[in-house]
Amino acid sequence: MTEAVFPPWNFSWVVPDRLAAMAWPQTVASLDYIIQQGVRHLVTLSAEKLPPTHVFPQLRHTVISVLEFEAPTLDQIKQFIAICEVEDQNNEAVGVHCRMGRGRTGVMAACYLVRFAAQTPERAITSLRLTRPGSVETYAQERVVLAYHDFLRAS
Repeated sequence: MTEAVFPPWNFSWVVPDRLAAMAWPQTVASLDYIIQQGVRHLVTLSAEKLPPTHVFPQLRHTVISVLEFEAPTLDQIKQFIAICEVEDQNNEAVGVHCRMGRGRTGVMAACYLVRFAAQTPERAITSLRLTRPGSVETYAQERVVLAYHDFLRAS
């Protein structure tokens, strides 16, 4: 008899088989679910809510600590995108989460869409809010998506 696996709350694919967004996967069953879905690298934005990744040594795990309701720095966004670029080259999916999978997660997902889907920041944020209500919660978080877009255009 196998143990049931359950998705983390607010789990969805932002880009199928490339980027999944979710709330804190707090149980072994939730981590098992995301691994079964094809996620091979999990990025934790909420250092206060670490998943039990030690149970799954095959799951790569990176912590990029961003305070709740705050915007990540441009360097933190670049670190996240660099992880996504490597996993994209490896044809593997990335999962990203914070506590509830909305604000901090939404910013990183919007920046992903700006970088990989060539979306404008406004379109990326709107798309996310339509498919993942509550994404990108604060004005500062919206502004950093715009700043990331400006950084890409300048480089």
